[in-house]
Formats: sequence, C-alpha cells, structure tokens
Amino acid sequence: MSIGDFAAKFVEAEDAAFQRGDFNALSKIEDPNVVMHMGPPFGDMVGHEAHKQYILGARNASNDFKQEWKLLAGNENLFAMSYRATGRFVADMPGLPPTAGKGFNNDYLFVIRLENERVVEVWARGTMALT
Repeated sequence: MSIGDFAAKFVEAEDAAFQRGDFNALSKIEDPNVVMHMGPPFGDMVGHEAHKQYILGARNASNDFKQEWKLLAGNENLFAMSYRATGRFVADMPGLPPTAGKGFNNDYLFVIRLENERVVEVWARGTMALT
C-alpha cells in the first residue's frame, strides 16, 4: 500500500473515531501498544485504549468538531501530516484547564511511524488556542 493510501485510511479512521465514536477502523491500523508523544499538557499516551479514551474525552467535551488533515511527506514507514481542528467545548476537556464554553483552534504537525502497515509511534507538536 502506498503511503498516500495509508494516510487516507488513517484520516478516515480518525474521522470515524472523533465524529461518530466508531473505533473499528482505528483499531485495525493502530498497534495495540502504540506510543503517542503528545507534548504538554497531555504527555505520552501508551496503547490503543489510552488513545481511545483521549478521543472519547474530546468527543464528550466538544461539539461542532471539524478536522482537516494534509499529507506533507513520507516513505513506506514514516510520514508527516499537518492537522487543524476547530470546535467548541461544551464541557471541560480532561487534562486541560477549564474549557467549557470556549472555542478552540488546533494547529499541529504529526509524524507517524509504521511497522507492518500499523501505526506504532506518533509524535504530535503544535498549539491549541482557546477563543
């Protein structure tokens, strides 16, 4: 599978998880022991279940959530994507200062490492602006 095809599968899986709470596609492309280096305030997350809980927390705390992913570069085992997300918090997001009632704009760079066509490691760095 080309890196472009895998990146498209990744985006579809993330969208299904964040938009509909459907984790089937994400569980198929993400290693059960995936390591996600998220940076402050979230820090490292280890395991698919931890990633799932993070997404559930975000879903419960926000509405009108929109994501935009763009493949920047990559090869067969490593690729980079830009990520932007917007929405509004309807409740406090776990791991953040009080957020209820505030809008947000996220702007991140993701670097994703694969083994055997599964995500095994993710580095994410960027900013979240509350509005």
